[in-house]
Parts: sequence; C-alpha cells; structure tokens
Amino acid sequence: MSFTNLITNAIDTILDEVTCNGKCTPSVVELGNQRLKNNKSRAKIYNRLGITGTPNLSTTKEFYHDIGFRKYLAIDVNTDKDAVALDLNMDLGKHYGFNEKFDLVTNNGTGEHVFNQYMVFKNAHDLCQPKGFMVHVLPFYRWVDHGFYNFQPNLFPCLALQNNYKLCQLWIGESNGGRIEKLGGKLSRDKGYRHDFALDTWERDPMIVAVMQKRENNKFSSPQQHLYNNDNISSDEIKSRYK
Repeated sequence: MSFTNLITNAIDTILDEVTCNGKCTPSVVELGNQRLKNNKSRAKIYNRLGITGTPNLSTTKEFYHDIGFRKYLAIDVNTDKDAVALDLNMDLGKHYGFNEKFDLVTNNGTGEHVFNQYMVFKNAHDLCQPKGFMVHVLPFYRWVDHGFYNFQPNLFPCLALQNNYKLCQLWIGESNGGRIEKLGGKLSRDKGYRHDFALDTWERDPMIVAVMQKRENNKFSSPQQHLYNNDNISSDEIKSRYK
C-alpha cells in the first residue's frame, strides 16, 4: 500500500492532539505495510514542527518516529517493513490473542483487499484505545477491479453514530493531495457527488478519507444504513441493535 500525501494530510489534522503538541509519545499501528510515496505533505509537517530538512526516508516507521511516535507496528500477511503476520479477515483478539491498543490506527488502502469487511472495522476499533484515532483512506469512485470493494461516504457517519465515534474529518480526495473536497459528515446519501465535484474529470481516481476518534471503551457494533432507520422493524431484537 502507498503512503501518500492524502493520508499524510489526514494525519496532520489530528497530529497535535495525538502527540499532545509534542508533549507525549503515542503509538501507531497500520493495517497493511506501507510504502512511502510523494513527500510534499511530509515536508509541510516537518516545516510546521521545526524539523530541519526532509530526510530521505525509506519507511513509514521512520516518518512516524520523526513526528513524535514512540512505537510503530504494521499488520499484514507478511513481515515486510516492520509488519507482523496476522490475517485481517480474522478477529485479532480472539484468533491470535492480539489485544494491544494504539493511539492511532490507520487503514490506508488496505481494507478494500480484505474480504471480511466486518472484521476490518472491528479490528480497527479494537486496536484503537479510548480517545485514540482511526484514519481510513479507501477507494471511492472508479477504482475498477482494484480491490474487492469501493466505499461510500455515508458509511462513515453511520459507523460513527453506531459506535459513538467523533467524526473529525470526511473528505474525498486524490492520493497525491492535489485535490481534496471536504464533506459535511451529515447522515445522508448524497447521489450528487459525481456531478457536484465532476468526479469523472479528476486526474486520479477519488478516494474517501474518514478520521474518527474513539470516545469510549465500548464493543464494536455494526451500523445500519441511516435511511432505513425509520423502517418499521417488527423484531424487537433487531430494533435494539441499532441506534
């Protein structure tokens, strides 16, 4: 997976909060080992933090260390680039006994390649400690046959509502950060995105970016798409499951 300007921009929106303005040293776990790409946004962070120059980094672990993280881990099916070999189709806690918590969890271009989508979002939730953050950067429009899935903006407000996350950012953007459109984050299904933002004309296939804060130590819960919330659900057992 490519660690690009887009995810770097997303991380920068919460970096000061995660690092307590440089006064604490948080931990980060990435779903999927990452390969550093363009560095325009990294240079911006370095300049803002007063880090001299932009060194020729070879791994995302080095980047996170530079900006204040004390611990880095990646989870993948191999052990390349500081990763541990765990299957994200599985419940990491139950299947592997892996129950470590992190201040930042990223799902950058990984989730679309994993068949078990419930487990992708549950694992991200379980890996994130209370008050920690999750960053999802996933394919939105076009991305034909790239992975198993593309993702829609309305998923993330519903996910946040069901699990009491704070939805900090919701964007569509190009991977190189050349264009970013900030969405309102309201519970809606907006069929106008394709035309409102002229998505067919974008140079790069648009991605969806969601930055969320986990507010409490709660169990993960699957959301229901909000536009069906007012349906007459006859089963009390089903009705009690959704906010």
